[in-house]
Amino acid sequence: MTTIQQAMDIAEERAFQKRTPTFPPLSDTISTIKSVDWVEVRERARGGVNNIGLVLAVLGEKVHDLGVWLAKV
Repeated sequence: MTTIQQAMDIAEERAFQKRTPTFPPLSDTISTIKSVDWVEVRERARGGVNNIGLVLAVLGEKVHDLGVWLAKV
């Protein structure tokens, strides 16, 4: 095999690797999931739900005020 042919084969292999996506092995995925701090995730989710509740309460109050105002007009 000539040097040019070897270079062409290497270039073709690299082009193929760029076109085909690689996926992490299953063990990497499992270790990533195990390394998540689930206590922090729970605290953040709880805080997010709390914020949504506050927004809904304020929005409900404003809609009620609008209804009262429209009833008086």
